[in-house]
Amino acid sequence: MTARDTEKHDIRIIKGLRIRMRDGVELNVRITRPATPGRYPAVLEYNPYRRLDHAQASFPPAVPYLAEHGYVVVQFDVRGTGSSTGTSTDAYSDDEQQDGYDMVEWAARQDWCTGAVGMIGKSYGATVQWQVAGKAPPHLKAIIVRSGSNDMYEDTAYPGGCRRPWRFEFFAPNMNAYNFAPPDPMLTGADWSRVWQQRLDGSQPWSLNIFRHDTDSGYWRGKSIKGNFQDVGCAVYLIEGWADWYAYAELDAFRELNAPKKVVIGPWGHYYPEEKFALPGPRIDTRIEYLRWFDHWLKGIANGIMDEPPVTVFVRQWQQPSLLTLNEPGHWHSDTNWPPAASRTVGYYLDPASAGLAAQAPEDGAVSYDYRPTVGMASGRVGLGSTSPWGMPTDQRIDDAYAACFTTPPLDAPLALLGQPQAVLFVSSSAEVAYFNVRVCDVAPDGTSRLLSQGGRLATHRAGHDRPEPLAPGEIYELRVTLRDLAYEIAPGHRLRIAVSSADFQNAWPTGMPARNTIHCGAAHPSRVELTLLPAGGPRQDPPSFAPSPHPLPAASEVPKATYTLTHDLAADTVVCTLGATGDGTVRRSDYTVSNRDPARASIVAEVRYRAPHPNMAIDIESNCQTTSTRSEFTHAAQVTIRIEGKVHFQKSWAESVPRNHA
Repeated sequence: MTARDTEKHDIRIIKGLRIRMRDGVELNVRITRPATPGRYPAVLEYNPYRRLDHAQASFPPAVPYLAEHGYVVVQFDVRGTGSSTGTSTDAYSDDEQQDGYDMVEWAARQDWCTGAVGMIGKSYGATVQWQVAGKAPPHLKAIIVRSGSNDMYEDTAYPGGCRRPWRFEFFAPNMNAYNFAPPDPMLTGADWSRVWQQRLDGSQPWSLNIFRHDTDSGYWRGKSIKGNFQDVGCAVYLIEGWADWYAYAELDAFRELNAPKKVVIGPWGHYYPEEKFALPGPRIDTRIEYLRWFDHWLKGIANGIMDEPPVTVFVRQWQQPSLLTLNEPGHWHSDTNWPPAASRTVGYYLDPASAGLAAQAPEDGAVSYDYRPTVGMASGRVGLGSTSPWGMPTDQRIDDAYAACFTTPPLDAPLALLGQPQAVLFVSSSAEVAYFNVRVCDVAPDGTSRLLSQGGRLATHRAGHDRPEPLAPGEIYELRVTLRDLAYEIAPGHRLRIAVSSADFQNAWPTGMPARNTIHCGAAHPSRVELTLLPAGGPRQDPPSFAPSPHPLPAASEVPKATYTLTHDLAADTVVCTLGATGDGTVRRSDYTVSNRDPARASIVAEVRYRAPHPNMAIDIESNCQTTSTRSEFTHAAQVTIRIEGKVHFQKSWAESVPRNHA
């Protein structure tokens, strides 16, 4: 290691660079680099979220940190978004993916670059790393995937085959507002008007393609790395949180990758763990992890990071469930494998006679329940939705009341669950369409039920998400449901509960037919949940000593509050979920209504208002979306209205309907 490797540099930020792509589109680029001349490795990051507007501070937190430690960070706006030129009609388009590849190779060719390139990013900026790494650009040596999707169909858009409401409550109107807004004139100069007009003429809502492609197909495969992990040759560091979107996806990636790899799963939501509100804690400073990873793979520094156990997960323990959780009790566990090398899989068989869980298939029996579309009121928002960090699951008893529950007696010893639960259910329904959701819960001595893991699947998708088939009412089907990975210790005196219901309405659009659904059990129909257990007293590896967050833990009163209400209209028997958030010049609100009396009738009405950056003009973008369902079809409508100084400058609407397609 040289002195230069350890010194801390002053940094220089260069904004508004224009890099021309193969078809003439120019990407808006910001470079954050050491002020000292020289050759350094490059690290790329990009997304469509307007975080490179001139007035925006450096983000994510690792950007200035890496530059201070001898890296050139190259960030750019996705084509057709932010202050890049071109148009955009879809997220993760083929052209966008090629841009990522080309920008890796562009950075490697610069006279300030050593030729070694890495990538960072969260959420959208994490998923694009998979897309670029799968194309294997020669100079891409290492990536750090912070909360990235492997499977764009099931991870993000259609969990278990159902439409994810959040895509239409938040993502659709938000991206319409951003993508039709003008570029930043401080970055485009005299080209501002032309770039904006090109965008207005050629872009379309991203939600249209999400809405149209309701089954798995080549459309989703072209955006997903799942099934093609063998194409990734660079080193991969996976970082995620249990309260975030993609812990199961990142652990699945770890299992499948053949490249050098490492994974850390903490308790956090959809934040970088060093951010002030990266809750639940304990928070760590992952900037240091980024630097160690890139120092090893891009600079060749032997810092021992690859000598550490490749798997580190935070094992959570009991805490009273709450919509906001500041800190999770628990401890770090490191291992060579996921699931842990010393773990074993145990089947817990559903026993209708005792409403318990058995070690072997019980006597034949069944349990039936009426489908209630608003089950899921206590499930919270996967990824904490748009209300972060106010979105954690609450006491599950409100949903357990409408589920088939199977519960053990109080435990005599701790039960450590570390792995990915799998449910095998034998089900029937009085309807042609039904959905089954499985929850794993920790039940305290006072009866409070805490959600640990869940997963769901449309029974019409039992043969695959590419070929839905209706159910024959009364016929028994085997249905396999993959649940979200977990690392959790249930304390002695607590009970393990498996709850099966037919809705998780906050995270999966409800099915449209009234139904009485049945779980069949026994030797002929061995319905069960398979859990991965880590025996007590087995071999353990010392976890890394993570540096704590640079921010003190905030008090609950300091955490910004979003609007997140669930209103039950007793007369109409409908539930309305209202979300609202304000920040970065953007105001968001949505109302999502589900009816218990008529499950086919559900609707989302969403609005986003955004003021675009301009030194002299008030430019306001209003984006509205309405997504509805009936017994026979789904309809999605979007409108964008742009006003300059209060006068309408642009207005356009789109509307499409598709059959329910056994959903």
